[in-house]
Amino acid sequence: MVLDVGSAEGRPRRYLSESATYVALDYYETASEWYCTRPDVYGDAQALPIASASIDHVLLLNVLEHLPRPDLCLQELNRVLEHGGSLTIQVPFLYPVHDAPLDFHRWTRYGLVQAAGRSGFEVVLEGAIGHPLETAALNLNIAIAKSTLNWIEKKSPLAILVVAVPPLVFLINCLAWVVAAVSPDDDMMPHAYRMRWIKSF
Repeated sequence: MVLDVGSAEGRPRRYLSESATYVALDYYETASEWYCTRPDVYGDAQALPIASASIDHVLLLNVLEHLPRPDLCLQELNRVLEHGGSLTIQVPFLYPVHDAPLDFHRWTRYGLVQAAGRSGFEVVLEGAIGHPLETAALNLNIAIAKSTLNWIEKKSPLAILVVAVPPLVFLINCLAWVVAAVSPDDDMMPHAYRMRWIKSF
């Protein structure tokens, strides 16, 4: 059984085999007011309405940063996982504030490893997502888009530059991707981390 905590639209379901049981769980207000979705279960990630040792695998994708007490969530995930069960976790690192005001944390790789140990998990796989050039391009493009929306909203004369935004964003993305592809791997400034943890106790 796969539990997707903070499931939003439930996209992971389409990548699982038909034999897998997928359970989408989301906070009621988040699902009903933000995403207009209907998960299988409504619940708080910091106090899961799930039986202990009943889940084989948990997905926690871009959720932990939105929880005021993330350690409670990790303890709950440890509780609901069966012994040897696994958790796939992804969190943003160099990424703008989003879903405000419910955006509380950013972790480095080292902070995540410490959090895993405190919560009874062993890290078995870890990776940084985004070459420094790709991360810089992503954040620059977000800044350009947000500034343009601000100009339009405020009826600024600079709003005329909106016509230049699509080609500029495309150019920045292509340049970053090409140069990153021929550059040495570097995990100094990823835009996110993804890890796989195993319940160790």
